[in-house]
Amino acid sequence: MVIAIKNITLIQINFMRHYLLYIFFIIAIISFPSCKQSKPLQANKAIISGEVINFSQHKNKTWIEVLHPDIFAQSTPFKQIKIDSTGKFRYQAQLISPGLCWGIYNKWFPFVISPGDSLHFTIDANIWNDKSRKAISKEDYIQISGTVKEDYNKIRNFQEWASDSLYTGSLRQSIDEATKTKSPEEFKEFIFKIESNTKSIIEKFGKEFGAGPLYYDILNAENQFRNLDHLMRYRWSNPMMKNVKTEDIELPKNYFSFLKNYNMNNRDFFVLQQSDVLKELLNLYLFQDKELREIYFDIRKNKENAKVPNNYFSNQANHINNQTHGITKDLLLHLFAMRNFKDTPQNSSIAYSSVKDLIQDSYIANHLTEEYKKLTLKNQNTIKSKPSEHTALDSIIDVNKGQILYVDFWAPWCAPCLNEMKPSQKLKKKLNGKPVQFVYLACRTNKDKWETTIANKNISGINVLLSDKDYQTLSKRYNIQGIPHFLLIDKSGKVVNQNAPRPSNENIETHILKLK
Repeated sequence: MVIAIKNITLIQINFMRHYLLYIFFIIAIISFPSCKQSKPLQANKAIISGEVINFSQHKNKTWIEVLHPDIFAQSTPFKQIKIDSTGKFRYQAQLISPGLCWGIYNKWFPFVISPGDSLHFTIDANIWNDKSRKAISKEDYIQISGTVKEDYNKIRNFQEWASDSLYTGSLRQSIDEATKTKSPEEFKEFIFKIESNTKSIIEKFGKEFGAGPLYYDILNAENQFRNLDHLMRYRWSNPMMKNVKTEDIELPKNYFSFLKNYNMNNRDFFVLQQSDVLKELLNLYLFQDKELREIYFDIRKNKENAKVPNNYFSNQANHINNQTHGITKDLLLHLFAMRNFKDTPQNSSIAYSSVKDLIQDSYIANHLTEEYKKLTLKNQNTIKSKPSEHTALDSIIDVNKGQILYVDFWAPWCAPCLNEMKPSQKLKKKLNGKPVQFVYLACRTNKDKWETTIANKNISGINVLLSDKDYQTLSKRYNIQGIPHFLLIDKSGKVVNQNAPRPSNENIETHILKLK
């Protein structure tokens, strides 16, 4: 059949072609065939226990930190395990699937655990005498026994090997540099090559040592989500590194085509960086509509005084429901509600009502209901008078009037934070003699780890370990989405830049010196 087209210019034809391709691409991403209801997720407990030998030599090191996948985590899910006076410790986790976990006791060490497992750790406190910079502890210091399967050990061995040959500081630096300098399409290709290279190395290592399915499933999932996180973050990390507004950088319409390869209904394995990717996905979907995006930022900025239309929550929930599916859809709806529980508790009932009937997985739905009940009970028992929000930072500002303050929110477990410490020292030397104070506010860590890192990294300046309450107050006040995060405060005590450039940014010295 031949169709005659009259009075249509070449420009109009090209516009129609691009428009149809764009519509086809969107449909390809968000349209999936319906499938029958999957069996609900189910959690089972896993026990981590152990003892610290030679504990008497380091009795002030009383905490072990553990990271394990948590599908409901809204930030990096660190759990602190108390070591008792005899050197014993015990921790019970609720797990959905087998996962790669990390422990921290002076050094990072990997382990794998499944629902129903019971692992026993024997840790030598002399690990604190090891001043090497290796991220992974030697087996001389960490022994793991219990229901450790053969694949578990192969995953651990791969991680110990990869820390020196694959997951290196130079690779992290090259990713940061690529984020700043490469175009969107160049950056995608760069990350795709890293993912492909890592997958090949996982395959080679697994074949050489006879690994089973669990080895491949967990490490390939880790690889996918690690790189997916880089790709998702580019839309805001690139302009941030260039010190320009996010809206000034326009991504190609097909930039997010990599989401076509993301299995939204993968219910078998959950990895640590999955919560970060879910957070980025939620922001992507919520920010597509300009009007709804402005309402969201108004909520974040004005809290109780924000102007929220009656249909805002239902519109956002339906937006998520229509663009996603499977377990990802349920987790995004859960995350959306939990975020609003935190940001605008006065709207918690509306937020809960907007998502509760859309979540299909009963485990996720029940968890949200329990969180909503806790919030409702807390609100009923809370005195309505507004508590004081004077924080440690406010006290620092009060006693340093006449000084410019460059404030660094950081944590000992945060690799990007530690990467900024050397540039911070160099900047400090450049500004020596100027009325500038460097303030380091550590958060979400314990005192021992904080003090040890300050000593090891020679972090000089005003050092404060924030309480959880102070950090929550400041993160809300200055819209801190993650660390490291920097503020610039002028001599009068006014915060003039609540998302200041990092010390490694070549323009930071200019930003500081122009303040009066």
